[in-house]
Order: sequence, then C-alpha cells, then structure tokens
Amino acid sequence: MYQPVKNEVELESELKHRGNYQTPKNNAPESEVHDHSGDAGNQADDHYKQRLSPFRYQFRSYMLPIVRHETDVLYKLQSTLRNPVFDFYFAWTANLASHTFYILMLPPPIWFGASKMARDLVYVLGLGIYLSGFLKDFFCLPRPRSPPLHRITMSSYTTQEYGFPSSHSANATAVSLIVLNKIITNQDSLGVTTYYSLIAGLMLYYFSLIFGRLYTGMHGFLDIFTGSAVGVIVFLFRYYLGEAWDTFMFSHGFLFGTASILGLYLFMIHIYPEPIDDCPCFDDSVAFVGVLIGLDFSHLVGYQTRHFFNLNDFGDYYLLPFINDGGALKLFARFFLGVGLVVAWKSISKPIIFTILPPVYKVIGVYLPRRNYISTAHTSDSTRRIRSASIKNDVDQIGNFNNFIKGVSDHSKLDSYGPSSDIDYYEIMDYNKGNKGKPISLEKLNFKSGVFKDRYDVEIVGRLIVYAGVSTVSVWAFHYAARYLNL
Repeated sequence: MYQPVKNEVELESELKHRGNYQTPKNNAPESEVHDHSGDAGNQADDHYKQRLSPFRYQFRSYMLPIVRHETDVLYKLQSTLRNPVFDFYFAWTANLASHTFYILMLPPPIWFGASKMARDLVYVLGLGIYLSGFLKDFFCLPRPRSPPLHRITMSSYTTQEYGFPSSHSANATAVSLIVLNKIITNQDSLGVTTYYSLIAGLMLYYFSLIFGRLYTGMHGFLDIFTGSAVGVIVFLFRYYLGEAWDTFMFSHGFLFGTASILGLYLFMIHIYPEPIDDCPCFDDSVAFVGVLIGLDFSHLVGYQTRHFFNLNDFGDYYLLPFINDGGALKLFARFFLGVGLVVAWKSISKPIIFTILPPVYKVIGVYLPRRNYISTAHTSDSTRRIRSASIKNDVDQIGNFNNFIKGVSDHSKLDSYGPSSDIDYYEIMDYNKGNKGKPISLEKLNFKSGVFKDRYDVEIVGRLIVYAGVSTVSVWAFHYAARYLNL
C-alpha cells in the first residue's frame, strides 16, 4: 500500500529511488533542489526536456500555456455552476463513456441481430481509444491543474492519464455519429415521436459527456476539441471505407487474413510512443487492440467458412441467427448468457494465461522493451511473483465489472482536490517555477502516489490474449451456447 507523501522532499526522494527522477545538471545539494522557487521547478521541466524528442518537447512547451490558461477559465466555470446535483449528474454520466461500460454494451448488438452495427461500434471505439491514447503519450500534456480545480469523478484511474486529447470525447463523438446514422437511415420505419425522441436522447447523451468533462475539471477545451476530432475521423473511416476494409481483410483466404490481422495490430502496438510518466493509456490501448484482434479473427472464420451466412436469411457473414419466439424471457436469458460467458472468460483466463506465459518468456528469451515494464526474460524475479504482479496490475483496467459497479454505487468520494498522480505533481512543480503569485503548496494536499508499479512485459501479450478472447467468446462461444440452450 502506498503511503501519503507529505511534501515535495519526500516525493522527489521516492521518485528518485524508483528511477523516475533525473539528477539536476548543476549537481546542487538536495536542500537547494527542493526549494519551491528554485531547482525544483527547473527539475520538473528537465523531467520532460531530457526525455522527449525535440519535436515532442517543443510541441508540449507550445501547448502547455494554453492548458494552464484554460485552467483559470474552467475554475471560473466550475465555481459559478457547481452544486451537488450537477456533481452527481456529471460524475455519473461520465460512466456512459467509460471503457468498462463499452465492454458491457458492445456485445449485445452481436447477440440480438445487429452484427454490422456492433462491428462498426467496436472499430470506432477501438481505434478512438488507440489514437487518443497514442496522442496522450506522445505529447504528454497534463490535465487542467488541481488545485485550483476540483476533479469530480468516480474513477481515480482516469486521473492518472495525460489530458490531451479527451478519450471520453472521442468515444462519445464516434458512438453518437454511428447511432445518429442508424437513426437517420431507419427514419422511414420509425414514428415521428420515436424518431425525435431518439434524436433528443442522443443529444442529451452527447452534451452530458462533452460538457461534463469541462464541469468536472477533467479536461479543457483543447482536449475536448481534439478528442472530438479523433471521434469524427474514426467514424468517417468506418462509414466510407469500413465495408471495403472488411472485404480486403477477409476475402483473400484464411492465411492472408490471419497475417494481415496480426501484422497490423502488432505493428500498432510496436509503434506506440513511450510516455515520460507511467500513464495507463498504453494498457487501455493494448486491451482495445486485443478486442479488435478477437473480433476480426472471429469474423474472418465466419467469412471463410460461411457458417453464419448459411444460417441466416440476409446473406450476412457476421450475423448470429436469432428468432425471438420466447418473448422477454428469452431476451433476458440470452443477455445474461452472453454477459456470463464474458465475465467467466475474464475471470478464468487471466490466472491461466499469466501462469503459462512467464516461464515461456524466460525459456525463449522474449524481450519487449518499454520504459515502465520489466523484462520478463531477463528478470531474476520468480514466475510466481511475475504472475501475481501481472494479475494485480490488471485489477483497475477496463472490463473490471466489480470495480465499475462499486464506483457507480459509491458516491462518497466524487470530489478530489490536489495532485492525484506523479504527472500532476511534476506539473505543479513546473507551474510554481514560473508563477509570479503565490505558489501552490503541496504540503497541505496529502498526495498519494499510486501510479508506479512493478510491471512486466509479459502483461502486454497477456492482455492482448485476454481481450481478444472477450470478442471471440462474444461471437463463437455465445453462438454455440445459445444454440445448445435453445436460445
């Protein structure tokens, strides 16, 4: 368990001990380095300057004043509008664009006859999470500062990420455009009241998520705008090129499809930028890339075998056959069967995979170098320790249903004030360096450092397998289970 860090001296000492702290160039004694107005601020800037490429550092330096200026604007906005009702509403509605929520909501369209829509949703969300995470870790721009802002959120996990761009905005934009297109396409079959009610509900959903990121102090205007642009881009890709892309991937044989799927997605993981701080965006991106791998493999098999094509009357290579001849009871049974299979896979697969992979890595000497990951092949740690740490590190990742439900039901810790990660800490030190007014005192903020963990490169492949399995279970395991149970 991490202990509270009471002041800058203790935290800098802890970061230095972990190997995530650079010794000042002037080799000044620590008593001088930790002064608020002196070397501590210089050290914060060097933390990025010495590790980022010149382009990444210059871009970050150019954009950082905008982020800081937005903090003052957001503080005025939050101070003017804040009340307990809005706190509850915007904190809760943020869950509607969380990763775990989408893991729960993406499979049902597959189970209830909307396979193409499900494929579109998985693609825009998977690519949106990957691209927004890529940009976060490439430019290393912080969230708006706290203090002065209060961060109103049910998920402390998301506060450990960089801020630019907003993945919530990317998710909300892409999903809203997919659903809006579906509503407009089917306008003739919908009544006037139903049509405009759906449009109004979609607008409320989108406004709640976008404005909510500003109100809750989680993002600034720049983050929102860029995140929304990412959402538009992935939607346009899927809307105009999705069908052609699927045909290209699946129509040239099983071997070509397999090579294309593995080659593309592993390349995406390979080129993912190294963050300067231990930001969890990479873990989210790996998980959603795994979901895409599993879905593409499942649909590749369906396309090549024509299994679903021969079972439905619509000439659809992906559509699972479903006839609702049992009313609401059958709908609920089908839904809980699917959720049960996904939860069972996640619960069973992780301990098995992280038991098998570490000794395999040690034998064949695989090394996937990343700054905050320990080489499994070259560490002296036992496979038991690696297994334990890898499973523990996945506890707060996407798709953890127990933590999601607990977060939704526990409203006692919505409001956080002060740095919630080492990323925030460095930013406040850097702000204090150039602040002409009163520096922000960290001694009163009771900051806890919970970002840095023992992490092994075996977790990358393990997470890909786990989340690829989520998609596979949602398609093939569900199909055979539902047929066996006559659902």
